[in-house]
Amino acid sequence: MSEVANRKSHLGTFLLGILLLVLGVLLLMSHAGVVHLNFTRVIAFVVLVGGGFQAITAFASSDQRRLFWGSILFLTGLLALLVSYEFVPGSWDQIWPSALIIPGLAFLMLYFSNPKEFVLIALAALFVVVGWAGLLAEKGNFDFSVNVLDSLRFLVPVAIVLAGFYVIWKNFFRTRS
Repeated sequence: MSEVANRKSHLGTFLLGILLLVLGVLLLMSHAGVVHLNFTRVIAFVVLVGGGFQAITAFASSDQRRLFWGSILFLTGLLALLVSYEFVPGSWDQIWPSALIIPGLAFLMLYFSNPKEFVLIALAALFVVVGWAGLLAEKGNFDFSVNVLDSLRFLVPVAIVLAGFYVIWKNFFRTRS
């Protein structure tokens, strides 16, 4: 292992140790009644920070797998925090489109990391547009006809299948040739 990679590994381990130390102390203080912590918010914050750290370091090193999952974790932690502070309504009917928008934004981050992969921008657009349309429909801001809703119900699985094919093609078939 090169010295630079070894230093990065030690820095990541050190930061993880600090994060766990702070989290443990805060939870002990909460248990003792010194501070009051909302456990959901603490976990959401840890996921947000951990995912953000993964995404930033992966973007710098062009590690697409870590970039994708770091982006997913960061955006999921952000959504959980927004829901816990009631900036975003917490009912499943209004949150499910975020389950499409989050991977769409993660695919967009992958595209920014490697602009030659045009399929990533197409997947990002498909996930974000379908998720955004679902969000507008659930909030009642956009009145879809029955045909459009049926199309959305068809496009969601199609987007997921296309993403699955892309991941399999990218990680299995392409690396073999």
